[in-house]
Amino acid sequence: MDVFEAILGRRSVRRYKPNPVPEKFIEKILDAARWAPSGSNIQPWKFIVVSDRNLLEVIRKMSPGYLGETPLAILVCSDREKEYRDGGTLGRDYMSVADCSMAVENMLLAAHALGLGTCVVKSFSRVAVKEMLEIPDGVEPELLVVVGYPAQAPKPPARIPLIEIAFLNKYGRKFPTSLD
Repeated sequence: MDVFEAILGRRSVRRYKPNPVPEKFIEKILDAARWAPSGSNIQPWKFIVVSDRNLLEVIRKMSPGYLGETPLAILVCSDREKEYRDGGTLGRDYMSVADCSMAVENMLLAAHALGLGTCVVKSFSRVAVKEMLEIPDGVEPELLVVVGYPAQAPKPPARIPLIEIAFLNKYGRKFPTSLD
């Protein structure tokens, strides 16, 4: 699968089969994440793989955006202390989240290429998840990536035409495109 096929084919999946995700697939997803770009190459991310059914159920109950039951979730955290030490307040307050988001996009595309479905969840109790997963001070949960074999094939969501969102040299000067 080429990168454009992966980008256009990936969907947020909210219903999953109970089949476990093979460890070799999990490792590939994590490796794709660690190759994401990061500001000043700080690489502030930490990944907590959650496969314990009881933990997943508790996390799901405290996460309004976590729909469906999945065999796996990966919590992406940012090491805010490392970001501050190496990148100052800009690193801690902004780049840590941006860096983790870029790692998550790599995860989503890798999972899709492996035939897995994913959904990114931001609406969860950070305090509860941090305590439950014993995350130390200075490390913050950012995004939860739900992973599994899709039990549905969501249709592509509507997208705003490129002509309406892309500009050339100045805001409002339409970018010439043949894509829409």
